[in-house]
Amino acid sequence: MQHARPSRLRRAVAFAALAGMLGAGSLTLTQCTMVGDNISGVDLERGRPTTCQKRCNDLFNFLYESEQKRHDAANDICQALPQPDKAPCLDAETATHQANKDALTQGKIDCQNNCHRQGSGTAG
Repeated sequence: MQHARPSRLRRAVAFAALAGMLGAGSLTLTQCTMVGDNISGVDLERGRPTTCQKRCNDLFNFLYESEQKRHDAANDICQALPQPDKAPCLDAETATHQANKDALTQGKIDCQNNCHRQGSGTAG
């Protein structure tokens, strides 16, 4: 029995959804909240620097898992293709997956770096 060929529309929708997810993830990862300096130097909210780091890590983990699920689904689509089309599809998907993982990792690093700059003001 031969599998039905997945439509190009389905693949286009999957890649459009991925692009939207990565775009939203990139914007979210780089938008840590800036907080002002305290006048007294005493912070009533304990663990503030780690909460920003935790948000960055939690978001990265969620987006990474989403990317892994997208990658697995795309691999399933590639596996259903006939033999001459299967290898190029898998190669392209592997390259896309690696690029997405690199983008997510860089977004996480940028988010964490923004956590370190929170509250740094200028005197004067």
